[in-house]
Amino acid sequence: MFATKSIDKLISESEDPERSLKKTLGPVSLTALGIGAVIGSGIFTVIGTAIGGNPSKLADWKASPIIDLILHHGSVAGRPGAGPALALSLILVAIVCGLTGLCYAELASMIPIAGSAYTYTYATLGELIAWIIGWDLILEYAFSNMSVSVGFAAHVVDLIDWLGIKMDPKWLSPAYLPLGLQDLAGHDIYQPGWHFGFNIPAFLIVLILTVILVRGIRESARTNNIMVLVKIFAILLFIFFGLSFIHPGNYHPFVPNGFPGVLAGGSIIFFTYIGFDSVSTASEECRDPKRDVPI
Repeated sequence: MFATKSIDKLISESEDPERSLKKTLGPVSLTALGIGAVIGSGIFTVIGTAIGGNPSKLADWKASPIIDLILHHGSVAGRPGAGPALALSLILVAIVCGLTGLCYAELASMIPIAGSAYTYTYATLGELIAWIIGWDLILEYAFSNMSVSVGFAAHVVDLIDWLGIKMDPKWLSPAYLPLGLQDLAGHDIYQPGWHFGFNIPAFLIVLILTVILVRGIRESARTNNIMVLVKIFAILLFIFFGLSFIHPGNYHPFVPNGFPGVLAGGSIIFFTYIGFDSVSTASEECRDPKRDVPI
């Protein structure tokens, strides 16, 4: 269970002509791959939740942060929002990301094999821990993909609604609604529980991206490069037009929920780890991983 596999053997197996991946990525495509995963739901979708938090009327131990349970032996009502102090949350996340990025750069350049943390664990801690990490990675990517696809779908639906195309709410919401579904006026569209239908736009987005990925890394990288340029342009456009709406009076109180709110805001927007993992996973498809991955 704790048998490890040597780095030399891992690399030699990856160079087997029958199992090797095409080495087509350079530093630009690799960097765009990481940025494409980093700039996503954390900025475009859940930023409002990070600012306002997840308010709850009743304290529930299942929804409480682990630190609060350990230190105070009690539960909190939902997650506190960061408020204007989200700027501090972003700085903390940036520091964590910088340290995480250095770790991934070191390991991915030493072991340039697809599999990222699974492969690193297999080479150092053994098969059992690697098996656990492998399932963790599947859960990470599943959670991240679901969050991003649902957020992306919401923006697509808003766009087609702006163009005058209306969609039935049945095909825009999860199949299970614990609180039901209400319109803007507060009227019930669906009662709590299961209903016939699911989020079709999110499903189609994942399906389209899967087809692009199956076609090959070169096509995937090209598509991702275009999407990254679009996202960076959207952020710069938002900053440019948003400058005139800055009112310092809104910054009081700056930290409405104290340091726990700052930490909670950072944790809500922290999708960035997937970006580093994506880059390290793609290191096997780099032309020169020892140079390109650290860049």
